[in-house]
Amino acid sequence: MTTESDIVLLAHGSPDPRHAQGVEALAARVRALAPHRPVHTAYLDHHPPSPRDTGMALGPHAIVVPVLLTPAFHARVDVPTAVDELTRVSGAHVAVADPLGPHELLLDAAEELLAAQGIHPDPTTAVLLYAAGSSGSDAVATVGRTLAEHPRVGWGPWSVAALEGGSTIDQLLRRLPDEVERTVVVSFMVAEGILRDRMAQHCGRAGVSMVAGALAQTSAVAHLVLERAHSVLAKADSLPA
Repeated sequence: MTTESDIVLLAHGSPDPRHAQGVEALAARVRALAPHRPVHTAYLDHHPPSPRDTGMALGPHAIVVPVLLTPAFHARVDVPTAVDELTRVSGAHVAVADPLGPHELLLDAAEELLAAQGIHPDPTTAVLLYAAGSSGSDAVATVGRTLAEHPRVGWGPWSVAALEGGSTIDQLLRRLPDEVERTVVVSFMVAEGILRDRMAQHCGRAGVSMVAGALAQTSAVAHLVLERAHSVLAKADSLPA
């Protein structure tokens, strides 16, 4: 691996075109931060470019950054399969970084989305992060652990809801302390799409507002992609020759 290694953003993919638009916008932000690095995208399913497509465009060294917010099934199973395909097609030396999450920069990204809506730290404002979740609830629990390890200064309580495998919006609203005067929801999703639409519907029924946008629209997540890539280089440099 070298500081000039290609970066591949490997995302899940979706039949909803807004997902790919969000990932491609994230790739553009990463390119702006590191103009000397070739930055590619690849998708596990639904649409091109596939790992095979992207593999044909790689240089001799590449680092795959899974655009996944929790270490769920896709990170454990689908990503290694895609990396094998990238390696086979390209003949490159391909390393794999950790998924984007868990990481405190994802919480910074949520604060960016809040600030973009004019919502700033206030001890009477509670923030609910709304994750897609999975049948394995530990994926959602990692977000809660990140919050516990990196509490948000100046705010009321932050907590995590999930469409699956975690607490619902209604359950969290019932647990809020009396001093909370305002509750806002941030979609803990890479990009907009069908699942985010479902979240917005649940929020509407619960009488709370969800701020606009998704995490890939933030500078924090673009910096996180580079941090994940750099961590692979740092790990390689620390190995004995």
